Amino acid sequence: MQDFSSFQELCQELPFTEILDNIDTGIALYDAQGNFIFMNTVMVNWRNIPRREYLKMNVHDFSHVLDVCVFDLVCRKKRRVSRLQYYKDFQQVDGPTRMRIVIGTPIFDGQGNVKYVIITLQDVQDFENLYHTLLNDHKILESREIGQTEKVSIIAKSQEFRKLLSVADSIAPLDSTVLIYGESGCGKEVIAHYIHEHSDRKNRPLITVNCAAFPENLIEAELFGYEKGSFTGANREGKTGLVEAADGGTLFLDELNSLPMNVQGKMLRCLEEKSVQRIGATRAKKVDFRLITATNQDLEEMVRRGTFREDLYYRIHVIPLTIPPVRERKEDIVPLCLYFLHHFCQKYNLQKSFSDEVLEEVRSYNWPGNVREIRNFVERMVVMTPHATREISNIPSGMLSNESDPARQPAQPAALSAQSHPRQRSDGPSRDEVLVALATCGNHREKAAQYLGISRRKLQYKIREYHLPSRCHYQDENPE
Repeated sequence: MQDFSSFQELCQELPFTEILDNIDTGIALYDAQGNFIFMNTVMVNWRNIPRREYLKMNVHDFSHVLDVCVFDLVCRKKRRVSRLQYYKDFQQVDGPTRMRIVIGTPIFDGQGNVKYVIITLQDVQDFENLYHTLLNDHKILESREIGQTEKVSIIAKSQEFRKLLSVADSIAPLDSTVLIYGESGCGKEVIAHYIHEHSDRKNRPLITVNCAAFPENLIEAELFGYEKGSFTGANREGKTGLVEAADGGTLFLDELNSLPMNVQGKMLRCLEEKSVQRIGATRAKKVDFRLITATNQDLEEMVRRGTFREDLYYRIHVIPLTIPPVRERKEDIVPLCLYFLHHFCQKYNLQKSFSDEVLEEVRSYNWPGNVREIRNFVERMVVMTPHATREISNIPSGMLSNESDPARQPAQPAALSAQSHPRQRSDGPSRDEVLVALATCGNHREKAAQYLGISRRKLQYKIREYHLPSRCHYQDENPE
């Protein structure tokens, strides 16, 4: 291909209309009355109307197949307008409705009057098909089928989350035990599913157990099963435990920190011997499964407190993964909102979009409930706005908390609020103060040092002195 030194030389070599005809987006130019002056090849092919016929037409000739005329909005507002536009085939009005992104830009004369309007149009379905193809090609989005009906997707635009997926990809083919750390609602189960589906065990069962969902007196029977007649109320035929059901596949223990101490010992033996013994049985049965665990608590701190077995901790702490909360990966917020918006619009057969103002507000919100909160928020917005409302342009008061309002700020932990600033004391910050600072600053040590008013070197020394884990999760031991 010839190398052109400037755009002007390119325009001399190629007619400007030929350049526009090779852009894969619909482009139309109108005069002030809405008459067509130019349309590129995409527009011609879109409606199957010859160019010479187009030039005899007006934008309002298509009003009966459009829900909104962007040309009229541009002329009335005298500014650039972006809209989602629903349209039907010009020659088949009773056909299906499609949606496209339409952007109209005014061109003014010397007196400030609109002289021309240029419109660009992109079919949303075509764009989404291309978008998802590229996401899959670049490992940004991964999908899996659950029971042939439910589809789970991972949205990962931020660099932090993409790095996490890269690590998950590398460890998935291995059989090593994985421990997933993360706040509630940040997607620990989704990552566990992702690892399973990219492992050699993907065609075998994935058994998910929420350790906090069972009463303490029943969880042992649920995990390990029991023989018939083992205890009052037991199933007459006995029961296969969830660990045994994972034989050949993957066992995912969520909220592992809720596992009772007596069950932790039996789980350790199960992992060490690769066998499971039902309640009331005299023999153990060999089982082969990969273990993935998840928690929103600091297990190392629980070991120090005596609420979690040290030997079990070291048995499961082989490959730790930490999922960053949503507030630390702001780039994922808008894609997540749009993904759930599309999901719920399809689910409830609605056609809605978010305005730029709404997207900016959700981007700046802290999302303490993480992805789960985003999903619930989007569903509420979709179902609570009137059916006829196409663009959701504002968020009702109280839907999102206002972080700038001190009354809505979380109370500062007593470790710092009840004491003088650590820089004012010769012995430096206490253990709890360091924990609070690291948790507040997302384990960013430079920021935590500034928060404490000490040097990073001093902070490193204190972390070693107090034997703190690499990632800290502060819990107030004396809540109000």
